[in-house]
Amino acid sequence: MKSLPPALKRKKRYIAFELVSERDVDEKEFISSLWKTMLSLFGEFGSAHCGIWLEYFDGRRGILRCHREALNKVKVALTLISRVGDVDIIPKILGVSGTIKKCKKKYLEVLKDASTSDGIR
Repeated sequence: MKSLPPALKRKKRYIAFELVSERDVDEKEFISSLWKTMLSLFGEFGSAHCGIWLEYFDGRRGILRCHREALNKVKVALTLISRVGDVDIIPKILGVSGTIKKCKKKYLEVLKDASTSDGIR
């Protein structure tokens, strides 16, 4: 079977986010709570066309992939999550990018170099 040409493929966006919590969050529980929020907000039909995929997650920070048309839906659902498993969280969207490489470099690697006192190394 022949694949679609690039002009017909759906464009993707990558959302860098951080979870402010007392301890690290389990990846499976986070995905489950994200899907529960998506289903309650947009239903099965609206959630199915978002194309959500967790690209990277380390317990506190991560990158979500979604279709460009569903970017606002995913951002709203992500910010409305308040509890993952037994951990209370506050999600914070760091930024959106068109490539995963730029998303990691611009939003996640900057946080590793920042100091907690002034935000600059």
